[in-house]
Amino acid sequence: MWRALLIGLFAALGFAIDESAFAPADCIEKDVAIIGGGASGTYAAVRLREDLNKSIVVIERDDHLGGHVNTYHDPASNTDIDYGVLAYIRYGNSAAFFERFDIPITPYVSVPQTTVYANSVDASLLSSYMPPSFPDQLAAIQKWVNLTAPYTDRLLPALWDFWAPEDIPEELLMPFGEFAERYDLEAMAPLLAVIANVGVGGIKEVLTLYVYFAFGQPVAQGFLDGSFFQPMGYSNSELYRRALQLLKDDVMLQNHVVAAERNDDGVKIVTCGADGKEKLIKAKKLLFTPPPSLGNLAPFDLDAKETAPYSTWTGAYTLAAVARIPDIPENTTVLFTAPDAAPSNTLNIRDWPYSLSLASAAIPGEDLFEILLSTNYSISHEDGQKLIMDAVQNLTTTHAVSNSTDSTVEFREVVDHNSVLWRQSPEQLKAGIVQDVYSLQGYRSTYYGASLLAQDYTGNVWAFVDTILPRMLSDL
Repeated sequence: MWRALLIGLFAALGFAIDESAFAPADCIEKDVAIIGGGASGTYAAVRLREDLNKSIVVIERDDHLGGHVNTYHDPASNTDIDYGVLAYIRYGNSAAFFERFDIPITPYVSVPQTTVYANSVDASLLSSYMPPSFPDQLAAIQKWVNLTAPYTDRLLPALWDFWAPEDIPEELLMPFGEFAERYDLEAMAPLLAVIANVGVGGIKEVLTLYVYFAFGQPVAQGFLDGSFFQPMGYSNSELYRRALQLLKDDVMLQNHVVAAERNDDGVKIVTCGADGKEKLIKAKKLLFTPPPSLGNLAPFDLDAKETAPYSTWTGAYTLAAVARIPDIPENTTVLFTAPDAAPSNTLNIRDWPYSLSLASAAIPGEDLFEILLSTNYSISHEDGQKLIMDAVQNLTTTHAVSNSTDSTVEFREVVDHNSVLWRQSPEQLKAGIVQDVYSLQGYRSTYYGASLLAQDYTGNVWAFVDTILPRMLSDL
């Protein structure tokens, strides 16, 4: 491990990676090295190796593939609970990718639940809040689809054809609150929160462009026509389990990058495994699939051209979990809601520094809940769990959902889904930040496949990867 730290330190100081320090058995040469085995990395690995006859290696920190696809297996009921990705949109190659792994699909059906709105301040029942009727929410979503349809070709499946800085439509640079009031879209705010988790801390100030990034045509139309799907008879993790079986030794689990050299002739990467052993990987191209934050890219010796745009992201902090919570009745979802939303100020529902939902897993007798906590400030794994426990304690104290006195929260699984977001100002967009980010595709033999650069739904991500691969291979 100390050797890996020293290698990383020397690389950061500009020292070249010494190939002679690695035994032949610890050296790997491939056409493409893929960082990250989530939706983007796994899909790219399968397409490159199986369809395009290229050699690959996937470097993944976790002990499994899947990224934000998280599944908890409840031993008491022998039931799988998906608490990361819940469903898939029909876009691009999404359904076909399940078919190639012989996984049948079926329409996604959510379990009917009673929704309780709790005051984000003290977890008391926010009984004065009256959400829009469901028909009104659907009508607003349809209007959104119609209004944004003219922009689809510029924004999907990625931003290769984004407008020149001086040509960006002005209404996309409007704060969403103004856009929603202009076009009578306030009623779509609850669905934006639940489906897209956009606007933590306040959705009104988020640019309309960024709301589209979070809730674009494929997901909005998919919600309207009921075309979301899920695996039939399997958890959402099954696809990635089968992909791992297929890719086998071309996947390096529980490995992370400690140093890298990149230039127009290829890349060299030093990885360190859970056992402390280092490997040297030489590849013609690198596909980096995690969010391209400065922290994630620290081992990759960024230059000024790369650092400048990648330093403009805004952090996003999310914790997903499954926990036993006896205080909340089964088949109940608790949505913590900003008090300023009452009585019917729907655009204010996220005017609070964090968003928290507790949704019953609907397993009789188990008291299990899927939890999603998002904040607009940096929060540690431990502090996130404490915030959840405090919120449940307050629910018990205020009797917002039941007369129970049991405020127990037994976490079964907890994962971080932290990322970064597009939140650059209109001035930065007009100065060409999108073009600056996309100009890095292929630069120093590196391509970027993060969902951030497309739209954060699996079908969108896979379609985005399908636009990257021809560009990469033309230069291989």
